Amino acid sequence: MRILYVITLADGGGAQQYTLQLAKHFKGSIAAGTEEQQLFTDARAAGLPTFGVRHLKRDIRPWHDLLAVFELRRLIRELKPDIVHLNSTKAGLLGSIAGRLAGTKVVFTAHGFRYLEPLSPAAKRFYLFIEKFASLFRDRIIAVSQADYNSALAHGVISPRRIRVIYNGIAPINFLSRSQARKQLGLPDDKFIFGTVANFYPAKGLDVLIDAVNLLPAELREKTIFTVIGHGPAEQNLKSKIENLKLSGCIKLPGQIPESKRLLKAFDCYILPSRKEGLAFALIEALQAELPIIATKVGGNPEVLGQAGLPVKAQDPRALAAAMQKLLTDDALRKTFGEQAGTRSALFTQERMFKETCQVYEELLKPRA
Repeated sequence: MRILYVITLADGGGAQQYTLQLAKHFKGSIAAGTEEQQLFTDARAAGLPTFGVRHLKRDIRPWHDLLAVFELRRLIRELKPDIVHLNSTKAGLLGSIAGRLAGTKVVFTAHGFRYLEPLSPAAKRFYLFIEKFASLFRDRIIAVSQADYNSALAHGVISPRRIRVIYNGIAPINFLSRSQARKQLGLPDDKFIFGTVANFYPAKGLDVLIDAVNLLPAELREKTIFTVIGHGPAEQNLKSKIENLKLSGCIKLPGQIPESKRLLKAFDCYILPSRKEGLAFALIEALQAELPIIATKVGGNPEVLGQAGLPVKAQDPRALAAAMQKLLTDDALRKTFGEQAGTRSALFTQERMFKETCQVYEELLKPRA
């Protein structure tokens, strides 16, 4: 079975992690736009073929978008994969058209539909139209959460027989100990550490997290450090906001750290303040680290969280601050949530994700009777 995986950007986000996991397991090839290279670096280290798609850009550029369709079609015809497996909105649209033009089976994984983001009504209608149009050329959609599955059917994106839910999964993580992880991050032993790992995009809601920290009583902020591992285009804006609110003493941005998931036991609580998610790998990693969690009620977050933490409304810094204050002051609740997290992590295994994805591939390649 020859699979070509296509994604818009080759950075190190959750969709890229998903793409790399599947490509390694099914011994596939990876194609992506060339703005970021982390995915390509990791794929080549695993011995996987990689292909840069020069005209595949994240933002809307009509001329480049048209050229990207033909660039992808040419690549598909050269490689002759049995299936093209697409990820992310732009690659999902252009790759669907290119795959149909090349006569190849097309699978698209929706890591949270773009029309579910906090956009203007006109923008939401535009992205919903894009998904419906692209689905005309797709053989299957994989939804990474039941929430996305329900939304796709409610909005008429695709028929029920051509979409299924497959949760993201991860392999066991070789965590550093609490003291080792704190030492590597330069964190003191006597502070309560809230932490998160996220690319610095507006959808991740890190600006809301900063506003929530600013709402905490000063005496609690003095006992606490908020560590946000990652990088991205919003980084300078976030740094300016932290400085303007005089929060540099309690909010730390150590930058992007390779294998940052191994450091999760440095945290006392994990926070995911996203405005939009599909099914966050970061939350699954936090479950495996047995951390109590605070996560917004968007996308698949509640499905991952279960009883392992506190769900909060998105874009609500007051609700987020109240949840942080509750976990800061309730040792017994943190312990209960941590135990629930360890148990719940067994639901999101790599083996299950591979098995169910393979079933989708086999269904598409099965000869018709």
